[in-house]
Order: sequence, then C-alpha cells, then structure tokens
Amino acid sequence: MLFIPANLIAADDIEAFMPQGGQVAEYARGRWRDVPGLKVLLLNLMPEKQVTERDMVRMFRNVGTDVVLVPLKISGQTYKNTPMAHMDAFYTDFEQVEGDVWDGLIVTGAPVEHLPFEQVRYWKELCHIMDWAESNVAATLYICWAAQAALYYKYGIEKHTLDAKKFGVYSYSADHAHPLLHGYAQTLRMPTSRHTEVRAEDIKSSNCLQVISESTEAGIGIVAERVGRATYVTGHLEYAKERLGFEYHRDVEKGKPIAPPVGYYASTSDEEVDFSWEEDALRFYKNWINNVIKPTNMDCEKTNQQFEAAMESCRDIFVKKLHDYGAAWRIMRPESVTDQIYIKANRVRGVQVKGHAEVDEDIAGDFQAIVNYSIVGLIQLELGYGEESDVTKDEAVALYDKYAVEALALMKRKNHDYDEAWRAMRISSYTDLILMKVFRTKQIEDLKGQTLVSEGIGANYMDMLNYSVFALIKLDEQG
Repeated sequence: MLFIPANLIAADDIEAFMPQGGQVAEYARGRWRDVPGLKVLLLNLMPEKQVTERDMVRMFRNVGTDVVLVPLKISGQTYKNTPMAHMDAFYTDFEQVEGDVWDGLIVTGAPVEHLPFEQVRYWKELCHIMDWAESNVAATLYICWAAQAALYYKYGIEKHTLDAKKFGVYSYSADHAHPLLHGYAQTLRMPTSRHTEVRAEDIKSSNCLQVISESTEAGIGIVAERVGRATYVTGHLEYAKERLGFEYHRDVEKGKPIAPPVGYYASTSDEEVDFSWEEDALRFYKNWINNVIKPTNMDCEKTNQQFEAAMESCRDIFVKKLHDYGAAWRIMRPESVTDQIYIKANRVRGVQVKGHAEVDEDIAGDFQAIVNYSIVGLIQLELGYGEESDVTKDEAVALYDKYAVEALALMKRKNHDYDEAWRAMRISSYTDLILMKVFRTKQIEDLKGQTLVSEGIGANYMDMLNYSVFALIKLDEQG
C-alpha cells in the first residue's frame, strides 16, 4: 500500500493515470508518523510538481511493501509553475522532518543545469539537506540534476555541458550483482533529458563509487556508493509515457533547437510511443524499496526494539531504587559518578578475565548499573550536583526518559553510519571500550573540561550507556 497526503491527487485522477491498478491510501496532513510503513521523503525540485507527484505514485503503487510518501519543500522558496496553495497544502518544510530518522529520501531533478551549482538560489539549503541525509536517512536517491549536484558536493565531480541535449530513451547496461538491478535482462531502458553530464572517468577514479549502469550512447546511467546508501540516477526512469513527447513539442513550439527523442517513438509518425521502459522503472523502484531500504529497516527495527527493551529493564531498576532511596544520587559530583562506572566496568572485566565470579551476581546487572549511572551523570552535568535530594521521583523519571530518548536517537544515527558493526564485537570489547571511556572522562575531568579536540564528558557518558545496552542485547541473545 502507498500512503500519500489526503487530496494530493484526486481518486478519479489516480484511476485515470493508473488503469492497471494500484493500492493507494491517504493520511491526514502532518500525520505520517501515525501510518505504518517505510517513510520516504520526496524533495520535489521539478518545475511541474504535480506531474512528478503522479510519476512517483505510479512508481510506488505496487512495490509489495507499505510506503508512506511525504512531499518535502525547502522553506522560503517561491514557485513559478506550481501554485503556492498546492505547496502549502501538501508539502512539508524540511525543518519539520529534520528531527526524525527516515527510511528514504528522493531528490528530483531541477531545471537549473545552466547555472553553476553555487549560483542555484537554494544551494546552501540543499547542501544542508544532503549533509543531514548522511546521518538521518537509510537510503537516498538523487535523480538527474540532483545526481550531478550531489556527486559534485560530496565527491567534487564536475558536470560538463554537452554539445547537444541528450534526449531520448537509451539502453543502459545492468550490473545484476547489485541489489538495485536484480531481475533485469542484459540492459535496461531509461528516459534521458539533460544538457550536461558527469563523465565515466571521473566516477571510476573514485574509490567510493561504482558505476552499475552505463550506455555507449548516453554515458553514465546509475552510480551507487560502495559504502553508504546513496544512489545517483542520471535519467528519469519515473517518466510517464507521454512526457518526452510533451517536452519535444514544447521546445519545438518555443523555437528551440531540438531533435525528436531517440528511441522514443515506435514509428516515424511521432504518435506511437515505445513505452518499453515502464517495466524497468517499476522494477528499479521495487528493488530500491525491497532490496536496499527494507532489509536495512528490518535490521534497524529489530535493534530498536531490543534497545528499547534493554533500556526498559534499566529504567525499572532506576524507578525501584528511587522508591527505596529517593534521588540520593543528586549529591554526587560527576567525578564520583565516573568512579562508580569504573567500579562496575572493572568488576565485569575481572569476571571476564577470570572466567567466573565469586559473588553470585551476573554481569548483566553491572551493565544495567552502568546505563543508570551514565544517565545520572548526564543529569548531574545538566543540573549540577546538589547538597540534598532536591528532585521528586516524577522529575527524576522525566529526566531519565529524556536521556533515554537521546540515547536511542544517537544509536540510530550511529547504526546508520556503521551498519550495525557492534553486532560483530565481543562483549569483552564493550567492557574495554567502557573502561577506555572512563579513563578518557577522568582525564577530561582533571582538565576541568578544557579539551582541544575531544568530545566532552556528556558524550562519553552517552557512549558508555550505548556500549552497555549493546552488551545487554548480546547477553540476552546468548540466553
């Protein structure tokens, strides 16, 4: 099922441009969080935005997975070809989604090829979004001009002006080993409409990028990152059947030098269109959702659930101790909290080295204590230590929950960047890392917080918390 904003496209219109069917439902404005499914942002930079909206609905209508499509705009921009009322009604400003973690982001092409990238009026904002996506989006798809813009911004790859517009439907090779191109024949067909290009030698000279589709006639087709989940498509797989014909007749009427689109018309009459790219386009978007985003999402969902369960067990202990002792820890200076973490981590290391414990306490309890002392440390850094227990139980729990939420958000961002590398680590390594963080924290405390390049004490507490939760997850999995 594809979920789109209510009334973005009338039901009758959807039936008209999707006669072959498709499952489309609606959600109330701004309520995408309430809808189950993969959350995909659409930063629509195309001039005729309603056309692109329909194109994307066609692409996602039958991918076999629930997708929630959220149209996105850069705040403060004006639009020449799309009514502002439409943008205000159905598009969400970036600032409203910036605090969330997303499964996918699509950035479309834009009619600004003639401009140097830095002269595009929203270049600064777009760069900020591209930077943000690196840590907050599982998979990003850059299309046409946006692909060139992202390759330039992220890798310094220049665009080059063509002698004549590359215009038509071209055959591109398909690297079947890449998950985006599973199920293709030897080639795929893709509509192309651009005045500029990126060159193969520039892409192939980068160790970070791989060309997974290219054409002898049209050059680079699709580029994927070797490490990371950004994909760069130089054409327009999403184009509807009539789109290239519309662009051709529009330019003819304007007196622009334009030849009929290559490989587009099935005959010389320029009426019958060879719509053979449709199946290739639908397969590409289905692969993007199911072979790139969904596996990542499933792994992350499992981790998120395990992380939250481990944190809930720590919170339960924290609440029970609040009942028994109150917030007596409020008198502790952060240095004392650090020492308590050291005692717990050092005991765990001793048990791991010796192979057994003389006292009948499992190490899971020590890791839970490290989690709770780390949050206590963060609270003390925020409030300062007191001379007495000066917070109520409800206030203490609210502060605990605040930092638990921040810990989960940090874990999600780091999991995105490191692809859950923590799962390949031994529990003893978490212990060593926690002890290393303890000694770093002690040094920073001795320096009165004056560091040259290091993160502060709070960041170290947060890391110790996360390592401890990973240990608890691994211990639980081992039974």
